[in-house]
Amino acid sequence: MNTSKVTWLCGLAIAMGLTGMSASAHAGTKYQTNLVPVLAAGQPGFSASGSSIKIDRSPMTVSGKIKKVVDGTGALVTTDGAPSADDYTVEVDRSCPATLASDTVTVPVELKNGNGKFTQTAAALCGVAGDGVGIMAIRVKNAAGTVIGVGGVAE
Repeated sequence: MNTSKVTWLCGLAIAMGLTGMSASAHAGTKYQTNLVPVLAAGQPGFSASGSSIKIDRSPMTVSGKIKKVVDGTGALVTTDGAPSADDYTVEVDRSCPATLASDTVTVPVELKNGNGKFTQTAAALCGVAGDGVGIMAIRVKNAAGTVIGVGGVAE
């Protein structure tokens, strides 16, 4: 094979390789972090160990667990098991930079002996599959609406 054919074949191979690498970028499919109390030894509060939140896409689902929740007297909390005013909540603030939209997803948490799991499907925010959704803040609130925890890390 002569030099010009080899050069032409190498150029073709490189061009095909570059074409294959130009596929659309895909964003991550989940966001996950710990839930940590505002005050490590404070009451009301909960244990950072084992408390977490995960947000999946398609459809966007907020789920997680919270452990060893105590009230202002230090007693483990049990709620009534039905959606009501005694529920604790997890709030997730979201934003969509592509459309400048934002919202807050509020998920109720039922507790039994201080432990609870939660899950809720959230409405689409951006309207276009693949657009990035920013998680701006995560709050854990007790039944009185007091922030007792956040999404993040403990110092």
